Amino acid sequence: MNKIKAFLIHLLISAGVIGLLFLNIYYIWYPKPFFEISGVIEPLKLLIIVDVIIGPLLTLIVYKKGKETLVMDLSVIALIQIAALAYGIYTINAGRPSLVVFNSGQFHYLAEKFGNNSDIQYEELKPGMFTSPKYGYINQLSTLDIYNSYKDIEPISDSKLMLYPHSLSEENMLSQFPKKAEEIKSISSKYTNEEIMFFTMTKEQSTYYVVYSAKQKKIVEYVKF
Repeated sequence: MNKIKAFLIHLLISAGVIGLLFLNIYYIWYPKPFFEISGVIEPLKLLIIVDVIIGPLLTLIVYKKGKETLVMDLSVIALIQIAALAYGIYTINAGRPSLVVFNSGQFHYLAEKFGNNSDIQYEELKPGMFTSPKYGYINQLSTLDIYNSYKDIEPISDSKLMLYPHSLSEENMLSQFPKKAEEIKSISSKYTNEEIMFFTMTKEQSTYYVVYSAKQKKIVEYVKF
């Protein structure tokens, strides 16, 4: 086998692994709109650079049929890639929104790394390794206490009763953000067959305006500022 073939095989394997990981990240861990607002794109880029670009290129450089140290060289490259992949998965998993909790009139993005999932009382709200964000509700609690009150999180059983009184209407959004009128109207027209509500959502020190679908029972969009 020549080095070009070795490079292509390595590239195909690496791209396949990262491709499967990307599908899990994009559709399960960070579904729309969390993929854009979470900051996951940067560590994912780094992972792609190391595992899909640098790894195969190193194989192209070191591969030489009959080379005495070839097995060792390829093993070192593989170990570097595996270490980068493991660290990348750990970092990306730690930052994913395992829970999105409604409290005091707004949603809160609760990253996996900050929570104590064992305190959650409802099985349906406990995040798994391959689950999308779970949506919960805490009644009348200071936002400063959310990370220490996982035991108080309950399912959103009735979005109209629990969420609607705190929502922002399309008219509210248009009056507050006239420069965003086109985007807000576009979002509303996109979901004409389902009731949507606008809310603020906090993620650590950042605040976003998000769109919650009562039909889908999840956040489906966010207003870009």
